[in-house]
Amino acid sequence: MIRPVYRFATFRLDVAARELQAGGTLVNVSPKVFDGLVWLIEHRDRAVGRDELIAAVWGRADVTDAQLGQLMRKLRRTIGDEGEAQAFVRTVPRFGYRWVAQTQVGDAADPTETHVSEKQAPAAPPGRRHRPARVVAAGVAALAAVAALAAWLLRAPAAGGMSDVVAVLPVATGTEPESAWLRLGLMDRIADDLRAAGLRVVPSDNIAAAARNDRVALLDDDRVGAATGAGRFVAATARRVANGWVTRIEWREDGRVRREVEGSGDGAIAATREASRRLLAAIGRTSADVGAAHGDASAAQWLERIDAATLDRDYAAARELVDAAPAPLRDGVPWLLRRADVDLATQRMAAAKQGYLEILDRAATQDVDATTRARALIGVSGPIAQEGDLAGATAKLDEAIRVLGGLNAPQWLGEALYGRGIFTMVQGDLDRADADFSQARIAFELAGASLQLARLHGQQATLLAVRARHAEALAMWNEAADRFERFGDADGLVDALGNAATEQLSLLQPQAAQASIDRAEPWLPRLDQPLTDALFRYAAARVAAQNGRLQAARTLLDALAGNAASAQVAGMDATIRIELAHLAYAADDASGAAARAAAAMTRLREPDLASPVYARIRNDATLLMIRALRAAGDAAAADAETRRFVAQPQSDDATSIYARIADAESQWSSDNLAARRAYEAALTVARRSGAPADIAEVVVSYGQSLLAAGDLAQATTVAGQASQWADRDYACAVLQARLYLALRQPEAFAHALAGVRALAGERPLPGDLAAAARQLR
Repeated sequence: MIRPVYRFATFRLDVAARELQAGGTLVNVSPKVFDGLVWLIEHRDRAVGRDELIAAVWGRADVTDAQLGQLMRKLRRTIGDEGEAQAFVRTVPRFGYRWVAQTQVGDAADPTETHVSEKQAPAAPPGRRHRPARVVAAGVAALAAVAALAAWLLRAPAAGGMSDVVAVLPVATGTEPESAWLRLGLMDRIADDLRAAGLRVVPSDNIAAAARNDRVALLDDDRVGAATGAGRFVAATARRVANGWVTRIEWREDGRVRREVEGSGDGAIAATREASRRLLAAIGRTSADVGAAHGDASAAQWLERIDAATLDRDYAAARELVDAAPAPLRDGVPWLLRRADVDLATQRMAAAKQGYLEILDRAATQDVDATTRARALIGVSGPIAQEGDLAGATAKLDEAIRVLGGLNAPQWLGEALYGRGIFTMVQGDLDRADADFSQARIAFELAGASLQLARLHGQQATLLAVRARHAEALAMWNEAADRFERFGDADGLVDALGNAATEQLSLLQPQAAQASIDRAEPWLPRLDQPLTDALFRYAAARVAAQNGRLQAARTLLDALAGNAASAQVAGMDATIRIELAHLAYAADDASGAAARAAAAMTRLREPDLASPVYARIRNDATLLMIRALRAAGDAAAADAETRRFVAQPQSDDATSIYARIADAESQWSSDNLAARRAYEAALTVARRSGAPADIAEVVVSYGQSLLAAGDLAQATTVAGQASQWADRDYACAVLQARLYLALRQPEAFAHALAGVRALAGERPLPGDLAAAARQLR
């Protein structure tokens, strides 16, 4: 039997074995990418339409063009066909795709694998680039940050929105061997020259982020403007000529080319510097730095190649360039800084710390420029903080902000403030964190850093959520998600949507939360960070559980429990146990729920999780553990935990609410009056915080206690406060149905029961409602 094997470039594709090898090494390929690759190769004699390919890969027609586009981008990355040449898969405009690479066919059963040669195509390296988890630097004192930013603002040009911001696009370099690094390297050079002349320029990493996702569309001003907010654009072309290089630069505004200049030189960098100088002269700007030699030309080119690889987040290539740098270059601070940056980006924290400290040691005796010194201070704070020396990390950032206060470097100042805000928030100093984020926003706006602003929105949303301002937090997460989507930033978008879903649960909007999860799903194959994937799947599990999809939630949580990425998040193992405990409790496994919750609480009570960020998780876990212990028949242990809960400092609204609920439930049978007082106190705090989930937690517990006691008048008053959420929250719907049942209102009960069933999912009807439902038949 013939078992077809296809060979192209360095690849060997065994269809029956479902294996793709590159140079003899097995390549990890997702099933859909493999199926798409096989279909295109097997039908290489013609163009394959989009609908045909969708049917072949998914087996159905209800697949969006965006999903197909994501598949094709992943397929191209797998076989190294990411450039504009389309050497393997050619896009057929308004139709589909065609396989165009030279392909040889053989039979895997025949060890000689006789081949038939077809079209010629160049070899390309396989694999995709992996983006390591982002490291956030620690923070510094708010007063110093405000003073530094104020000092810088006195010298900064006025910010007039984003319309005056300039976006420098990747430089078109044709098919030159150096084009891979020149596209971003020359772009960064032009951006630096314009920035040195006092212009507000979109940071190069913002443009590179968009370029990684859609390199062709990036050249369109509308595409870049939508992502960055820029109103002015610089597009350049660099090409080799007989006696060197020529770079042509266009300055575009309002869809028109306003200025056009050319520069020439022995190399691409020299030509681009000359063109930058002429552009600045044409627009009435000058800078003494533009066109300067910048030291040894070969050293400058080597450093710019490292910078280009780093911008593209191709850290493997960046490290190769760092390690292979000429000996004279390796003695300099610029090389040390780049090596430390690559170490930090790839989580080699000890090496990064050593590199940054070496730069700072040299700064004490050598002429190291202030920006480099500030970058080293910011960089080293991350490894120091990771070691647990928060005071030391803070001191480094204090010094960095003092240095930055005298520089025209708003993006670096913003990064320092942003990192400090995160750090102070985790430690519980919410006011200082708020001040940090506010100042960082100004700095990023002045820098034209739209991508950083999107990330900042996320952290400000987290701060709002900690303060129970969930509607505002949701709005900020959605704003961040829209910005990330315009950039094509899969990791940022998925993270934002996962957090938006979490806020929607706090607002008792589980169906809307599921829509947020569904919106993120098509982007998951494009994630580069396993940590982002793990955090999103945790949020997805919570959303699934709240929508009654219990098996789906359990499957997600079980997978996360053994996930290496989950272990990187402090306390995540405990939060997973809590969610599994909730599922056990919902399945009437009180003993199992109590055991899981108790194990989680051991971790949640450790000092490193003592901040307000974890308070809601601790409170939820404690209340669940108490309820599970009591349901399992261990009233003594439940009462002991309740006393411990009530006795702890009520440092925030959530702790006060949940402790009082536990106290009320514990006292209900022995001291009804005291229990009512506890419930009323909890309800007062919940109303003050305004979080629907907190109000519903009190109302459902209080209302069901009143119904059990036969106090229908008070139960009606209390349960009525949850009626606004009964159409979308399962617990509120159950309370409403029980109220109508107790009030002997058969029609209202039947309607409410239908609502419970619509929201139940896999959750069985509570016994009392199921019995009443049988009587209605």
